Amino acid sequence: MKIRHMDGPLEGQDTQDTFVAYDDLGGMLGGADVTSVMRDMLCPSRPHQLLIRTECEQGALDALLGAATARAMYLAREKQDSPARIFCECNPSDEERMRVLQTQGYMDDDGLVRMKKMLKRGPIIKPLPRDCVIVRDYLIDDSESKYFVERYNAMFASDKDMDWLNELKQRPNFARLLMVAPDGLAGELVTWSDAYSGVVGVIQTPPHWQQKGVASHLMEQARNYWLDKGLVDAYFDVWTRLTGAMRLAATTGFRPEEMLLRYPGIDMF
Repeated sequence: MKIRHMDGPLEGQDTQDTFVAYDDLGGMLGGADVTSVMRDMLCPSRPHQLLIRTECEQGALDALLGAATARAMYLAREKQDSPARIFCECNPSDEERMRVLQTQGYMDDDGLVRMKKMLKRGPIIKPLPRDCVIVRDYLIDDSESKYFVERYNAMFASDKDMDWLNELKQRPNFARLLMVAPDGLAGELVTWSDAYSGVVGVIQTPPHWQQKGVASHLMEQARNYWLDKGLVDAYFDVWTRLTGAMRLAATTGFRPEEMLLRYPGIDMF
């Protein structure tokens, strides 16, 4: 087997961050690549996030993962002032892939979990922070839509555009719930429905408004919105490494239902 870099770079990636495996006859066995992003707001304890993606035949997995992991470690060491997390996606049922990852030092300690709860009518228990008000809109205004996408990209270190948001706005029962304070936005929750389930699509609060009950109050406002729309339950897909989001889901009545993806990883520094 031979491993080499791709002939040309992928969009937004250096050629050295890509790998292709070939058999002895020159047949392609698959490829892997490393994506490096800084997520200072989302993952302050390990802001340097390095995702390895592989698509290959089983026999080439070990070699491609080894090459990509070595490259990710090199990229992490280039920013030793920023603690890093190297991770891969793994289907929850793919035990063979997980075995290969664990032999290379990956820990099965993270994943994307679907949290779910049944909806029941009741009072909003979490108080509204002082001098704040709740506003519901549907992101119709172009300026508001632009600022929402900018905040989302800053939070998640992504590159979403207006086409992405317009697709979201076409989903059933789409709405945005905002908490507005005298000094500006205190938090926002974007939701829609999936069959008879409400969906927590996005929830975010500025750093200076975190741990003040903003997100919990927005979740209770969303519960009443879902009930008004005739929905019977709701779900919230949460990255387990984000302990704040997991805690929010648990304290607002959501319970783990299904592991959607496993994110085995290696922590550095």
